[in-house]
Amino acid sequence: MGRIGDDPRFKVVLEKARSRPGLPSVSGISKEMALALIESCRQGTAPVRGALLLAVGRADLIDSIKRDLINVASRGSCLRVINGVYGMGKTLTLRVLQEYAHREEFATSFLTLSSRECAIDDLSSIYRHIVKGIRVSGCVDRPALERILRVWAEKVKADASRQKVTPWALTQLGEHFQGALAQYYEGIRFAKPEKADLALRWLHGEATITDAKRLEINSTISSQNALVMLGNLTRMLRFVGTKGLVILLDEVDAIPFLPSAARKDAAYTNLRSLACATSSTPYSYFVYSTTPALFDGIPPKFDEALHSIIDLKQLKMKELTELAQKIRDLHFRAYEWQRGDLRGSSLRQFIQGYLSNSTENPRNFVRTLVAILDTCEENKELTLDKVARVLS
Repeated sequence: MGRIGDDPRFKVVLEKARSRPGLPSVSGISKEMALALIESCRQGTAPVRGALLLAVGRADLIDSIKRDLINVASRGSCLRVINGVYGMGKTLTLRVLQEYAHREEFATSFLTLSSRECAIDDLSSIYRHIVKGIRVSGCVDRPALERILRVWAEKVKADASRQKVTPWALTQLGEHFQGALAQYYEGIRFAKPEKADLALRWLHGEATITDAKRLEINSTISSQNALVMLGNLTRMLRFVGTKGLVILLDEVDAIPFLPSAARKDAAYTNLRSLACATSSTPYSYFVYSTTPALFDGIPPKFDEALHSIIDLKQLKMKELTELAQKIRDLHFRAYEWQRGDLRGSSLRQFIQGYLSNSTENPRNFVRTLVAILDTCEENKELTLDKVARVLS
């Protein structure tokens, strides 16, 4: 009999397990982080930081993303769609992917799409919000582009000093983008803050024609050139050390509910452009979260471009139990308390009994669980059974 490790089926399982990223544990986080995570769970919102800790039941999705990022780091570009009903964890999933992307040395940008402020039918607006939302692992709480540009300027200056040749010529970038970067570099190197600020506004897509002329650039960023300019940005991000840009698009207003047929058509056209943007936006990874409504109104044959779709399913009882245990431990850490009867089989039995006939989505499950833990922490004499009766 051969060794079990020689079994091809076992090898596949083992290799898959080895390739999965190590997720953080509750024991390794601070009380402040635990408090922030519990508050997010209480409100039913996705945390900006620490989301990986709550990544339960999504291991296969992270595996898929990991493979995609390897391709993106090799100059690829693609769009992946995450589909799920309200409360199924789409925003949390995007935050998980953002945190994982930072661990893998990618820059990210998180956009909340809405018909009023950041609509998918307006690519120039999408570009502005992408640039405004850029974050890197060392700068997750505030816009990172200016910090990135300063790093770029220092690298150019250092290269020029060492090699005594013209600084990095940016030959891979478009003429106008090169011009804006050159003006920014000049503003930084020769202490001309107004020039640097004006160049930064141009790169953000906020410059007027008058601003552009002051920079000796005869163009601004518009819907017609937004994807090309985004490609320039991702190439520059590579120069400063990131592997690429992960763009997370969280849909609030579904495309079929946009107020006019023209806006709907433009939105679908733009979504298709993102799916087919490999040549214009290398090193870019778009992840678009939506509801089934998107597919109800999708134009004929359009869905051929959206071949990378992940459907978020309800978590299984085992996964809900694992999530409950993590949230319980976070609650213990956040408020510095313990309850022996909230551990082990008693907690599992309680979850099974309380939720076995429930169709609650993950968001409502988490909010209910935090309410239970709050009650148990405030009323030490209450057992789980009593809490169940109080909340039922």
